[in-house]
Amino acid sequence: MSKFRTLLILLAVTLAFGSLYGVAAPATAQSASLITVMTSDTLGKYLAGENGMTLYSFPPDGINESNCYDKCAEAWPPLIVDSADKITADASIPGTFGTATRKDGKLQVSYNGMPLYYWARDAKAGDTTGNRVGRNWWVVPPATVYAATNPKLGWVLAGSTGMTLYTFKKDTPDTSNCYDQCATNWPPLTVKSEADVVPGINLLGKLGTTTRKDGAIQLTYNGWPLYYWKDDKALGDANGEGVGDVWYSVPVETVGVASSADMGDHLVSWDGMTLYTFAKDSAGMSACSGDCVKNWKPYTVRAIDRLAAGTGVMGKLGTITREDDKSLQVTYNDMPLYFFAKDVKPGDASGVSDVWPLAKP
Repeated sequence: MSKFRTLLILLAVTLAFGSLYGVAAPATAQSASLITVMTSDTLGKYLAGENGMTLYSFPPDGINESNCYDKCAEAWPPLIVDSADKITADASIPGTFGTATRKDGKLQVSYNGMPLYYWARDAKAGDTTGNRVGRNWWVVPPATVYAATNPKLGWVLAGSTGMTLYTFKKDTPDTSNCYDQCATNWPPLTVKSEADVVPGINLLGKLGTTTRKDGAIQLTYNGWPLYYWKDDKALGDANGEGVGDVWYSVPVETVGVASSADMGDHLVSWDGMTLYTFAKDSAGMSACSGDCVKNWKPYTVRAIDRLAAGTGVMGKLGTITREDDKSLQVTYNDMPLYFFAKDVKPGDASGVSDVWPLAKP
């Protein structure tokens, strides 16, 4: 008898033995999930694809629509599958996986409508060197609450299902007043335990919980209970906006306050980057153009984005239309706000001078 045939017989006996006596056969590579959850000390939980390689999202994308092609796609290879039924994911990941059809007809995996990518410079499992690249590429947590772009409302909070979240004006901080038929129409965002709460990245507000009358644990944001709306059916829907003049989506903070021993309280952007003002500016007018903007990047927003102040921001937020490129630059008490090009992460403030002071709350 050949060695090969002997091995086949032994394998068959092993599998039969396992079936008879409840012994599990060894897992195969095909049984592993395509998408899993990884954890790092700095980023917390995030999604990974094949071989544990980190997955990223690109906010300029639309819902199930990629805007990354050519050189972009060479640097950020999309996660591709032959068909949607090939998408398998760790059971602990909330939300919905789907596909975005790329220009070449290939199917790119999406998570709650966000197309997913790898970063060509990540060399091994656990690498997250693509996070924050260009302030446009981010790891993707299996988040309970996160920032999602809405085609009409700009950046808003979404829940673990990817659907728009709302607050109720008749609630009070840390207390829900929505029960019975109200809760049928406006299902509260709940978790089984506080250990299940996974915050999204770049949220300046505080994610918390409150206990409902039936003992359910409801998520709160800055103390306000969060809800879905029964008539939102598809990702990106926000049909609950303004209902009864008491239900509203939650805009993501445009400006927040950070504090350090060296700098005291100072203003930061939605992703925690230090903000500056320019001594040569005047109210409602930027004097920084040409070579100036190479080092001092105006803090700009889209026309659809609503301005929202974080806790501790006491002044007035606004925008001006820049003369050089017609973009909308954020202002604080009418003074334009800027980033310094050499600041690369939250907490950096290497541009401070008498001409470029920190923006103060």
